[in-house]
Amino acid sequence: MLAILYPSIKLTEKAFRLFLSLVNSGPAQADTRNTRLTHRLANRSVMPAETEEIPEIDMSQQSEAVVAEQLVSALTTVGFCYAVGHGVPQETVASAFAESAGFFERPLSEKLRHRRDWRKSTCGYIPPHWASTGDPDEPPVERFSLDAPPDEKEVLDVCHTCDDTVWPSKSFRKASLDLISAAQDLTLRLVRLIGRGLGLSPPDQLADAFAGFATPGNTSELRMLHYPPLPPVTDGTVCGDRCGEHTDYGIITLVFCDSQPGLQVLSRSARYLDANPRPGRVLVNIGDLMQRWTGGRLHSARHRVLAPTDPKLRSQPRYSLVYFTQCDDEYIVRPLLGDPDSFPPVKTGEHMRRRFEETFLLGQGIDPQLPPL
Repeated sequence: MLAILYPSIKLTEKAFRLFLSLVNSGPAQADTRNTRLTHRLANRSVMPAETEEIPEIDMSQQSEAVVAEQLVSALTTVGFCYAVGHGVPQETVASAFAESAGFFERPLSEKLRHRRDWRKSTCGYIPPHWASTGDPDEPPVERFSLDAPPDEKEVLDVCHTCDDTVWPSKSFRKASLDLISAAQDLTLRLVRLIGRGLGLSPPDQLADAFAGFATPGNTSELRMLHYPPLPPVTDGTVCGDRCGEHTDYGIITLVFCDSQPGLQVLSRSARYLDANPRPGRVLVNIGDLMQRWTGGRLHSARHRVLAPTDPKLRSQPRYSLVYFTQCDDEYIVRPLLGDPDSFPPVKTGEHMRRRFEETFLLGQGIDPQLPPL
């Protein structure tokens, strides 16, 4: 069947199964017990969603004015939306998923050949916390709070300017760069629509901050994530999340999920909303820099990947592909709306380096105590 639909792709049996899960799976519903869990690591009680939901926006069947209005509404109230009719080929997404799954199936010793030189680069492999050796040259564990356990994940970050040591293979590089190119096109389309929906004049001025999108001057990156299977729950509790609650650091994030549930968004009314994966959907959310850029108008929402309680889901891996977009490194972000003093100006590259520094210090068990930007 795959050869008939996409004759140019030659995939392994593992990749074929993953492809089918992307194309044929219906909306994956999280185990209802997940939404009833109190986030034991937060100092608040969070109730499950009832009437709130993440809105879906069809970018292909409506006028640009309508799409722009819907985008701004969703990203103001929830901070997230589903985009369909977005123009990213499903074939491109499936190929990147297949390459990602193949890489994470490799022995740890092979994956470590591509590990991130975290002092010099934002690209490379970050192993799961349990594989850490304590080597000072090894990338520290990512962590978002000293009160939370390390995430249950492993990561490969890539971008359009990675050196050859990062790429596991030529086919991996091609699949990644194809998805990065499509994600960049979608990002530029989204920021233009957002500018229009916000009433900026000219509406394209947000897109001007991405002039170096395909150059070393812009460090937007594609993150390939693998959440390994989890052991069975033996005492009725779930310890920690697959990915702890956090906000994203940059401008816009595009999330391509497999059929596994687990991603949850914290709404403004302190309810967790399930982000249910579905073939053809891209989950779009706002990062801290975009919130700053719009004077707080658009909302950078906290989110997490919950560890499931259902034994079947716990026994299965979870994969996602996430494209993190930021302005060119030298671009200075300052509020374009509201009080110009609501956020001090900040250079994009400096902001991103600081946020990564905080994350890795937390990963080493150190309270960053860094002054705010």
